[in-house]
Amino acid sequence: MKESDLTRAIQIALAQEGARVFRNETGSYQSPTGQWVSYGLIRGSSDLIGWSDDGRFVACEVKIPGGITKKKRLEEQKNFIQQVNRSGGIGFFAHSVEEAVRKYRERKA
Repeated sequence: MKESDLTRAIQIALAQEGARVFRNETGSYQSPTGQWVSYGLIRGSSDLIGWSDDGRFVACEVKIPGGITKKKRLEEQKNFIQQVNRSGGIGFFAHSVEEAVRKYRERKA
């Protein structure tokens, strides 16, 4: 399964749990004039972001089983999730739909 397919499946499953999450792509590109343009939220922000049915911020970082993430990027992602949780939000990593739903429920409780 591709990460994009898993992300979409998790998005649908979290919606069934009452969360509204949206795809958050981050990166940068060089414009035709040569200027670098960044897009998305901050570096390390999660693949899915939104809110729960009780108004809490939700962040889900999707990882395909066996996938490899560069160490610096993974540290940025971990930091983002930690900040979300410290601030009262619901942040987690998920490698499957089932794991996403389980972690969402645990952290929402």
